[in-house]
Amino acid sequence: MKVQRGMSQEEVSHLLGKPDFRRFDNGSEQWEYTKTNMSTAANTVIIIDFVDGMVTNMDSFESNITPPPVAVCPPNEIITVVPPSHPDHSGPHRPKHKAMNPHDFENLYKKVKNKAFKDDQMELLSVGVVNNYFTCKQTARLMSIFTWDDEKMKVLRMVSNRIVDRENGKEIIKTLDSLFKQDDARKILGITNQW
Repeated sequence: MKVQRGMSQEEVSHLLGKPDFRRFDNGSEQWEYTKTNMSTAANTVIIIDFVDGMVTNMDSFESNITPPPVAVCPPNEIITVVPPSHPDHSGPHRPKHKAMNPHDFENLYKKVKNKAFKDDQMELLSVGVVNNYFTCKQTARLMSIFTWDDEKMKVLRMVSNRIVDRENGKEIIKTLDSLFKQDDARKILGITNQW
């Protein structure tokens, strides 16, 4: 079994154990593991992001092995090289897109929902999706603001390239009444099988 999007924190803990490092910000959390391959002595770093307790992103890469501190002893001074206290993850191995955190999403959702007219809701939503990424669950909630499938499909088209967990597309499909629109949504999401 391997880590997959949509897994719970409990499933990940059962699979990988307790994380070496934890980070959190509003509704998102990040766990980091360092695993050593005993036969090659190579270290693999695994970073897992959670939103609402479910896996949204995972990254794994070989870490550069930091040599132990070395004391250099010239005649009158000692210089000690100390490895960094925590790994640097600012490089290319960072996950590219994280879903909008629940607090910010809730603010966007309420602002869109509270607009009186559909055109105003759509306009605000088109501004709100810029520079943000969404889970299928969040996308389904945004679609549920609207009554008709045509409006829901408009929302899906607006957000579709900003969805981080397409394998959970059934959350989106369930919001649509028309079988034809459900098929259209599957095509937009790149889903080939039906549930």
